[in-house]
Amino acid sequence: MNLGMKGFTGYAETISVYGTDQVFTDGDDTPWSKGFLASCYASRGLKMRFTSGSGSEAMMGYTEGKSMLYLEARCIFITKASGVQGLQNGGVSCIGIPGAVPSGIRSVLGENLICMMMDLECASGNDQAFSHSDMRRTERLLGQFIAGTDYVSSGYSSTPNYDNTFAGSNTDAMDYDDYYIMERDLTINGGIHPVDEQDVIKVRNKAAKAIQAVFEDLGLPKITDEEVESATYANTSQDMPDRNMVEDMKAAQDLFDRGITAVDIVKALYNHGFKDVSDAVLNLQNKRFVVISYKHQQSLIKTGMLFQLSMMLMITKDQVLDTVWKKILKNGIVLKMYHLLSIQVTCSSRGRRIYT
Repeated sequence: MNLGMKGFTGYAETISVYGTDQVFTDGDDTPWSKGFLASCYASRGLKMRFTSGSGSEAMMGYTEGKSMLYLEARCIFITKASGVQGLQNGGVSCIGIPGAVPSGIRSVLGENLICMMMDLECASGNDQAFSHSDMRRTERLLGQFIAGTDYVSSGYSSTPNYDNTFAGSNTDAMDYDDYYIMERDLTINGGIHPVDEQDVIKVRNKAAKAIQAVFEDLGLPKITDEEVESATYANTSQDMPDRNMVEDMKAAQDLFDRGITAVDIVKALYNHGFKDVSDAVLNLQNKRFVVISYKHQQSLIKTGMLFQLSMMLMITKDQVLDTVWKKILKNGIVLKMYHLLSIQVTCSSRGRRIYT
C-alpha cells in the first residue's frame, strides 16, 4: 500500500483466496479480511485482482473431501462477492498438483471458463513452470491460447528462465519466436508482435538512459555508461557488470526515508530531457488518483479511453487484422466485422461486455 500511495506501483495482485475455511485461517485470513484489503487497494487507485487456482487446498492438506475444481469454483464466487473485478486463476503456483493427476489440466481449463462466465477479468495462469518438457509446456498453454481468455498468461516472463526468480515461467523470452509462429499458424492474436531489432535496441537504450538519469537526479548509486551499454544488448544478468548490491538496497530504504514519490521521478525525467517519458508517467498517476473507479475496472489505457481487450482475436484473413485491430483501439466497440470468429471487448463508457 505504501508503494502504491507513493506512485511506485499501480498494481496489486496475489491477494490469495481459498476454497475452505481451514486454509484461510491457516494463513490468519478470512474471506472478509481479503474483501476489506481489496477495497483498500482499489479505493486508492491500485489496479488489483484476486489470485486462486486448483491445487492450493490439496497442497495445504484441507480439501474437505471436495474436488479441486469444486473448491476453485468457491474461490471464484468469493472473488465476485468481494467486488473484485478480476481473478488470476488456472493452477498458478500450484499447477504442479493438477498437472500430476488425470484430467488435471482439463480441470484448469474449467476453472478459467467459470471465471469468464462470472464476468470476471480472467488472467488464466500459464505463468508458473510445471514441466521441463517442451511438449507439455505447450499443452498447458494451448487450451487458453486457442479458446481465448482476457489474459492468456497471468505473467509471460520477459526474461530468460535464468533470471526468473519466481520459480520460472511456463513461457519466457526464449519462447518469443515460437509463440509468434503459433500465432501465425493458427491466425490468433496472442499479444506478441514482430519488431525490428534496431527498434528494440533503440527502446532499450533509451530506457537504460532514463533510469540512469533518474538515479543521478535523486542521488542514488551511480549507473555508469558501461552499464547502460550492457543493458542495451544484454540477454541475462550475467551480461551485466557487477553492482554494489548492499548500496543499492540502502538506497531503496533511503527513498522511503526521504519521502520520494512518483512526482520526483517525473521531475527527474523532465529535467534530463525525457519529456515524453515524464508525461507518460505523470498521465498514469493522473489516471490512478483522478479516475480511480475506471482504473480499477480496466486494464489498458489507450488514446484517452479505458478498456479491456481480450487476448483472443481470431479472423480468417490476415489482411483484415490491422483494420479490425485499429477499429477496436479507436472505438472500443465492434459494430460489424466479417470473417470474425471470436472477439470480446469491454467498453468502459458502457460498462459491459459486447460479443459479436
